[in-house]
Amino acid sequence: MLLFVSLIAGTFLRISLLLIYPILTIFIVSFFKMRLSRSLIILLLLISLTLLLSFFPHLYLKYKLLSLFYMLPFLVLLFSAPSMEKYPDINYLKIFIRCLAIVVLANDLVGFIQLLKDPGSDDSFTGIYSQFSVSLNGLMLLNAILFFYYFTSYIYQKRFVNLMISLLFMISALLCFYGAGLIICMTAFVLSFFRINIRSLFKTIFISIISMLSIYYLMLIIKPVTLAYNIENIKNILGIHVVEPPRKVLSFYNYAHSYPHHFKDFLFGSGPGTFNSRSAFMVGSPSYFSSISLIKDPQQPYYFRNFAYSLWNESNTSQALYLDGFRNQPFSSALAFLGEYGLLFTLAFIFLYFRLYRKISRLHYSSSRTGQAAINFRFGKFLIILTPLLLLIDNYFEYPEIMLLVVLGIKLAQIDILTNAQNNNR
Repeated sequence: MLLFVSLIAGTFLRISLLLIYPILTIFIVSFFKMRLSRSLIILLLLISLTLLLSFFPHLYLKYKLLSLFYMLPFLVLLFSAPSMEKYPDINYLKIFIRCLAIVVLANDLVGFIQLLKDPGSDDSFTGIYSQFSVSLNGLMLLNAILFFYYFTSYIYQKRFVNLMISLLFMISALLCFYGAGLIICMTAFVLSFFRINIRSLFKTIFISIISMLSIYYLMLIIKPVTLAYNIENIKNILGIHVVEPPRKVLSFYNYAHSYPHHFKDFLFGSGPGTFNSRSAFMVGSPSYFSSISLIKDPQQPYYFRNFAYSLWNESNTSQALYLDGFRNQPFSSALAFLGEYGLLFTLAFIFLYFRLYRKISRLHYSSSRTGQAAINFRFGKFLIILTPLLLLIDNYFEYPEIMLLVVLGIKLAQIDILTNAQNNNR
């Protein structure tokens, strides 16, 4: 089953996830006998309340159904609780990573050949991942996730082969040239080892500096033009221009300017898919997913029309979407949570998500910590930190091509940590 998921999410077959995401989620939940948790019930009740209140005065049914199509599997997979029955003594996470590594390695080998044939292009390293949707961004994240797993394996098991594998995946991640993704992966990497004491603080700072310098010089050697482009983007974000700020920043300003003036929408949300989400653009933008006429709606919800679509349409994006620069792409799942699902839902999600981490952390530290158990926990922590960062920088909860793998990694780490604790309590 895990090889099947790896093949779907790691090749051109991932396009099918746009349609089979809920079905595959149900299959995974059934396979691992996961059960309904209180956290999931609370979030589903809040979404139901948001949906009910948003029906007045307009339905905008296509927007809302499409958003829920992506939101519900995300929540079900993330907050479903492991089975009360004892799982077999199998390291599911290790099996999954090996399956994924085989698929991604095939991608990378094809990508290196493509790069040799077209060394001047920043978009040549796609492998068999295809050019559709989040191709390069997704491939970079896959490689970064695998780099972290094998680098962590090297730290705890001291096997030289794991270090070599991790370096291969790190180089492949760099060749995808996804600057924003690289930054958040580095952030999650550092925080996943962070502990609140002086020694760990200095150790974290040292590792961060060495990592940033290594990446800087590697990119300087491989693609100096791309490095200069990313540095310029960072400068533009830090030095916000008063007259024309980056649209990424402006999208957050638009939320703060519009929603607090409408108490119901601020507290409970304006409804799924009605503001800053991929669903809103898929349904309401004439140029986005234009070939799928079934989901299109000529009407646009108020917040989407005035505060999101106004930042990203044919009149103000002179270049192709993926060339307009991260700072000018006003997409964020964090804004979708706040605007479309409301402040109450967002705060509940944050609290319950943190509680999920605390539960996994306590379970790990209450049992014996073998090398593999430490790898599972550290990798799960990395993904738990990475997830909200992904939700902050783009509409990632609506990209099953990415979120399925990230959330599945979290759940498999949780199951393996639970199994280890059960074995220790015999």
